[in-house]
Amino acid sequence: MNEPATMHTGALGSVIHVLRADPETVAALATVDWNRHFRRVCLDPVRGLIVLMAPSHLHEDLTEILDRIVDAAGSTLAGAVKGLRSTRLRGRGDPPGTGLEPDCAFYVGKRARGFRAALVEGDAKAEAFLERTAPDLVVEVEITNADEGKAERYGQMGVRELWRLHGRRGTRELRVDFLALLVEGAPRRLDASGVLEGLTPADVCEAVEAVRFGLTHDERAGAVARIVRRRQRTIVRVREEAESYSANSE
Repeated sequence: MNEPATMHTGALGSVIHVLRADPETVAALATVDWNRHFRRVCLDPVRGLIVLMAPSHLHEDLTEILDRIVDAAGSTLAGAVKGLRSTRLRGRGDPPGTGLEPDCAFYVGKRARGFRAALVEGDAKAEAFLERTAPDLVVEVEITNADEGKAERYGQMGVRELWRLHGRRGTRELRVDFLALLVEGAPRRLDASGVLEGLTPADVCEAVEAVRFGLTHDERAGAVARIVRRRQRTIVRVREEAESYSANSE
């Protein structure tokens, strides 16, 4: 090991262990079944990091809520969505067993339909699709000190967009950042999602709050439906304005 292990508690109460090592050591440690003891595991030989997380109840609650929101919004706005949850994402050429494990990951639209087609052909085809095709969207619920450079790593793998949620245990403080990712270059902050048809960070915060405190399935589903309908109306209005402008220009 290059440096001693460090342990700290995240903003949402999760316990996080961060170890730094050379790439060969990270690859060797990938043979250990870390998930027997930790719910979230990152083994990144490129950054020389091993990050082990025991998520708090709040962390898991928010992860489930984000998963629900993207599933519902993606189904309506993009026509197809497939959640991957605990899938570990590995860059091409990275050693087996290594990779980044986001809180949520999704195929949306074309990639979701491609994954279903592979799944229909059998588990081997589905695994091959997962190996060569990055998710469209990944979500990170609790940001840690070890996350520097993580967005760039997702981008290098081919992920199109990253949502990062910032919250703090004991408060109702909540902020969501959307980042457009590139294979080469720095992430770019987005005012609205490119993957989910203009959904905004404010939309997501509103839905998270309502879903978290909803007491019935109808209340929770209605909270997501409201933001989706609002985005649909906005999309229709923009298209109508564009068509009107085009007609008047002729």
